[in-house]
Formats: sequence, C-alpha cells, structure tokens
Amino acid sequence: MMEQSVVEYNVTDAAIAEMEAIYMGLSIDDIENKEQFDSVHSARMVVKGKRVEVEKRRKELKSDAIAWGKKVDSEAKRIFGKLEPIETHLQDEENKVINEQKRIKAEADEAERKMIQERVDDLFLFNVVVSLFDAASLTDAEYADALDQAAEAYHAEHNRKAKKDADRKAEAARLELIRLEQEAAQTRIDAENNRLAGERAALEAEKKAEQERKNREAFEARAKINAEVEAKEKANREEREAKDLADAEKAERVRQESLRPDKEKLGAFAKALLNIPGPNLTDVKAQECLAWALREIQRVAGQIEDDIADM
Repeated sequence: MMEQSVVEYNVTDAAIAEMEAIYMGLSIDDIENKEQFDSVHSARMVVKGKRVEVEKRRKELKSDAIAWGKKVDSEAKRIFGKLEPIETHLQDEENKVINEQKRIKAEADEAERKMIQERVDDLFLFNVVVSLFDAASLTDAEYADALDQAAEAYHAEHNRKAKKDADRKAEAARLELIRLEQEAAQTRIDAENNRLAGERAALEAEKKAEQERKNREAFEARAKINAEVEAKEKANREEREAKDLADAEKAERVRQESLRPDKEKLGAFAKALLNIPGPNLTDVKAQECLAWALREIQRVAGQIEDDIADM
C-alpha cells in the first residue's frame, strides 16, 4: 500500500474560508423575503454538497487501509468542524422562516377552527344542526345567508308556538267558563234532587219503621214459642243424660267388681316380686348382675301396679 503523508480532499481550507466569509454573513430579516430565503437555502445546499463530497472522498480513502482510514477520518472531522458552524448558521436562518411559517399556519388553522365552531354554535342557537365539514365548506356569504334563514325560521316557529299557546289558553278559559256554568246548573239540579230524595227518605223511613215494628212483634212471638220448645227439649235431654250416666256408672261398677279378683291377684304378685330375697354374692360381676335384676324386678312390679290402676 502506498503511504501518503497528506490527506487530500476536494474541499480546501481556502474554499471553506471563502464560504465562511460569504455565507456567514447571510441572514433572513423578513420571513416574507423570498430572495433572502432562497439565498440562504442555496448557500446551505452548497455547503451540504461539499460536506457530502468530503464524506464520499473519506470513504474512498479509508477503504485503502485502516491506518489510512483513521487519518482520513481525522482530516474529515477537522474539515467537518469547520463546515458545521457554517451549515448550522445557514440551517438556523432557514429554520427562522420554516418555524415562523409553521406558527403562522398553526394560528391560521386555529382561527379557522374557531370560525367553523362559531358557525356551528351560531346555527345551533336557531335549532339548525350542521357538521363541521359542512360549516367549513360555506363561503362567508353562504354562511350569512344560512344564518339569516335559520334566524327567520326560528323566530317564525317561535311566533307560531306563541300564537298556538295563546289560542290554547283562550280555549282553556272558554272551556273553564262553560264548566263553571255547568257546575252551577248541576248544583241547582242536585239541590232539587236532594230535596226530593229527602222527602222519599222520610217516607221510606216511616214505612221501614212500621215494617220493623211488625217484624219485631213476629220475632218476639216466634222467640217465645222457640223458648218453650227449647226448654222442653233441654229437660228431655238432661233426663236422658242422667239416665245414661247412671247406666254407665252401674256398668263400670259391675266391670270393676268382675276385675277385682284379678287385680288382687296381680297386686299380690307385684308384692311378691318386691319381696324376693337376693342371694349373698362375693364376685363383683355377680353383684352387679344381681343389682340390675333387682332394679328390673322393681320396675316390673311398679308397671304392674300402674296397669292395675288403669284397669
């Protein structure tokens, strides 16, 4: 590989110094000045072109060897360091215009948005609903005409409703007057009907009182007869019940007399059970068995006595 002591690029320091002297003095004083903007933009593109040439040449030189590449990179970096302030200055000058144009466009967009929303809101006040797209598509003259028509229709409808409401109230007042007159007439009719009803009620009350008197006399006569019949039936019932009771008592005495020998025998048997003596035992198990047997004998004897009492 051939060694080179100097890295050469197409862009010389003299050329950079010349660009710096010319381009660093460029500026944009008025965002509306297209000539200034074009000059700055053209100058930036020249500087950018030189930087691209250097980058392209750097890659060509660097491909020969790593060491030579490092040297190439170092020289390119040195040149970039000189070119960057110039390019940055020119980019900043361009950005003045670009950013200001963005701001102006944003303000215009916001103003247009507010205008469209105001159109929608104004028309809505008159009960007209339009989309944002439709509101934006109207010219100022079309919007003014639409707003006038909406207002005219709104007020016409308002007046129509007001007249309808007034007519309704007048009709309601007329109907109320008729109702009051009908109520007065009905009151007179009701008073006459009440008078006639009172006379009929008095007559009916007199008839009812006479009928109640007759009913009461008939009831008292029937009640007297019924009392006599009931008294006789009660005496006969009591006589039969007394006879039935005497017969039942006699039958029970006969039954008990017939049972007496058996009761006496069962009673004697129960006493005999209770008097059964227990054997003398020494074994604990045998004593427990005897104690259980005696308890059972007492229980059986007691059950026999209970059964005798229930016979």
